[in-house]
Amino acid sequence: MKKRGDRKKGRWVLASLALALAGVGGWALFGRPVKQQSPGADWREEVAVELGSLPRRQWGASEEVQLKIALGKPVRITIHHSGGAIFSAIERDLVGSAIKGIQSTHVDSKGWDDIGYHLIVDPAGRLWEGRHLDRIGAHAGSRKLNQGNIGILVLGNFDLQQPVPAQLARLDELLTRLQRRFAIAASEIYTHNAIRALENLGATACPGSHLTRWLKARKEK
Repeated sequence: MKKRGDRKKGRWVLASLALALAGVGGWALFGRPVKQQSPGADWREEVAVELGSLPRRQWGASEEVQLKIALGKPVRITIHHSGGAIFSAIERDLVGSAIKGIQSTHVDSKGWDDIGYHLIVDPAGRLWEGRHLDRIGAHAGSRKLNQGNIGILVLGNFDLQQPVPAQLARLDELLTRLQRRFAIAASEIYTHNAIRALENLGATACPGSHLTRWLKARKEK
């Protein structure tokens, strides 16, 4: 027969476990805060591991500027280039600084909540995490077009330069993985110019003529 003290101890352990799991008011035992994840955090982190993307902290992203609106089920993908001057840096620090600069422009100049794109492919073929994948982006042209739309930025100006083989290989692999993961058809992969045309938002050169031709050829395979 269990002693009364053992029964009390057992009830205390069970109560403590229940409180720890519930996280009453976002706080665990002894007043320590419980880290609350967004509803999409589990699949977001799983996809990040699958894709092999470098996390936001590696380019110095602030975690305080993220928009909380959910992306919804991914149903399409839009491809962009960074434009501007030719970009060919492959050093990790230089690429990270460039991505941080894009975030600063989007937040400080455009008034957005974060960098607009979800994923970034650099000239070395590395993949970087931009805006968290479970949150709606700011890249396609309107809230409606951004809903369920994964924004991918390829660093460079592909009117002035050719995308290098390492970039194209990673982009091709990335698109294939995303298409399989979320059952996205090839017809739902857009250039920035093509996605804007769906709402008559006006033409743009993005993602540049060279990358546009590559994407067209990939779609026709």
